[in-house]
Amino acid sequence: MIRNGTLGAIALTMLGVVAAAHNGATGVVMERMMGMSAMRDVMRDLAPMMQGQVPFDGITVQEAAAVLQSHAGDQMLALFPEEPIPASSFAKPELWQKWDRFAALSAELKLYSEGLAVAAANGLEAPVPMAAPEAGTDSMAGMDHSTMKMATEPEKFSVAELMGVSKRAAAATGQSGELAVASDLPAGPQFAAMAADDVFERISQTCASCHSQFRNGN
Repeated sequence: MIRNGTLGAIALTMLGVVAAAHNGATGVVMERMMGMSAMRDVMRDLAPMMQGQVPFDGITVQEAAAVLQSHAGDQMLALFPEEPIPASSFAKPELWQKWDRFAALSAELKLYSEGLAVAAANGLEAPVPMAAPEAGTDSMAGMDHSTMKMATEPEKFSVAELMGVSKRAAAATGQSGELAVASDLPAGPQFAAMAADDVFERISQTCASCHSQFRNGN
């Protein structure tokens, strides 16, 4: 578990990076930097909750998910017109050379953000699936599920890892060194069976993958 002092130091470092990046930015570059800042703030604020350091609040998670949704998908793509990159931007030219890849990551972020809003009702534990009743029994209504726990603890991750400043040591990578992204994205209804922190982890991996491929600097 990350100590509060360490978490605060990382957050302050990231705030300084974004503030520096905004110097001299105007127009669409400023718009997308502001959008990235909003998403960074959401990820930073949710991290302690997803790590169990502060009480889980489903409403707060749903509101944060709405912020992420509003800056993902087509909304994000609209802020990256192909044009010369000004010095104030961290965007790499590879973004437009691999536009399909960038668009896929943006759509993935939108999907997982929508999923986070659904999974928020579950908190940090996925619902325990009901086992099929044995032959000759009427139902499982009499069973007590209150003591059932998940077999594994949720993964711990830092703010830096969430926003792509540093890669997760356990993350799978391809031959090019890029963070691998799951190709079998879960459909909407499946999010109702996932823990909120598991969906949050998928969002963090998508952000890290996008940053590693299409963003200069930290």
